[in-house]
Amino acid sequence: MFFNDTNLSTRYPLKDFAVRVQPVWQKVALAALTASACTVVSCSAPPKGTNDMNVTKIDDQALTTLVQCFTEVERVEHSWGWLKWLMNDKIDPKAEMTFGLVQINAGQENPLHTHPNCEEILYMLSGSCEHRIGDKTVMLEAGQMIRIPTGVPHRAKTAGSEPMRAVIVYSSGDRQFVMVEQ
Repeated sequence: MFFNDTNLSTRYPLKDFAVRVQPVWQKVALAALTASACTVVSCSAPPKGTNDMNVTKIDDQALTTLVQCFTEVERVEHSWGWLKWLMNDKIDPKAEMTFGLVQINAGQENPLHTHPNCEEILYMLSGSCEHRIGDKTVMLEAGQMIRIPTGVPHRAKTAGSEPMRAVIVYSSGDRQFVMVEQ
């Protein structure tokens, strides 16, 4: 079933939105980590001056960049875990966002870094982590999310004996990454 902002807000009062809808999105995101999951990750906007999504035309060539399969996307390995990019401007030059999945292995942490050109949303799928954001530290576990403003130094360190997995979304198709000296 397709959900958009209109039918979500109509079906669920705002106060119940997180309680009722969050488990659905957590299941969808977890499905993205399974062996056969494919996700539609982009769609062109309708022509200016119209609100009718039915007028959007998608040709066969554009469709190849709209659908990305988790199992077919290259895994970018790091000493601390891995990343899988399902959408960015390298995959689709028209992409205005970056979407991916990250795993930080048990007992590991990614380096302190910033994104000077975009904010980041991180939604926890499994595991837990201690997330440093600026000069604050917060604990995150499955089902929680954090927004990291543009340019704010941050890093995640796993807590517990299992890896941390999360959906990561950036407000730019060209996510930039700058290491911060500690």
